[in-house]
Amino acid sequence: MKETYKIILVGLLSAILVALQVGLASIPNVELVSFLLLIYALIFPLSMNILITFVFVTIEMLVWGMGDWVIGYYWIWPIWVVLIFFLKPIIKENHFGWSMVCGVWGVLCGALFAINHGIFYGFNFSIAYWIKGIPFDIIHTVSNYVITLVLFKPVIKLFKQLYK
Repeated sequence: MKETYKIILVGLLSAILVALQVGLASIPNVELVSFLLLIYALIFPLSMNILITFVFVTIEMLVWGMGDWVIGYYWIWPIWVVLIFFLKPIIKENHFGWSMVCGVWGVLCGALFAINHGIFYGFNFSIAYWIKGIPFDIIHTVSNYVITLVLFKPVIKLFKQLYK
């Protein structure tokens, strides 16, 4: 893939993530970022996906402002992408498998943010943050599962066609 094309694609795919994240911001913990990063990771190389996560978080910081969550996003989203690459040879394109993984990611994401906050504010804060966030983690889990279950097949097919 030519470098110019890769740069344009990283910018475009990052912008799609930001636009959808902002568009769904009024619905707590319902997002398409996890799902689209899954699709991107199944099609594009790891280095490109890591770059997409960094560009996405940087643009998101420009939209929402700087906070401790930004540091969490800079390491949590790349973990998600690496996890997908690790599971890719096992799950392949099984939409039920990826739906389960995306659902589990909803809970795992909350736990990782609790760790992130614990680093800044201490262990007790981390536990309180995680417990307080369980209802939102449940919403995140269910929405990730349903979104992936419903959209995986048509969106992966579309992205494969566009990538050709």
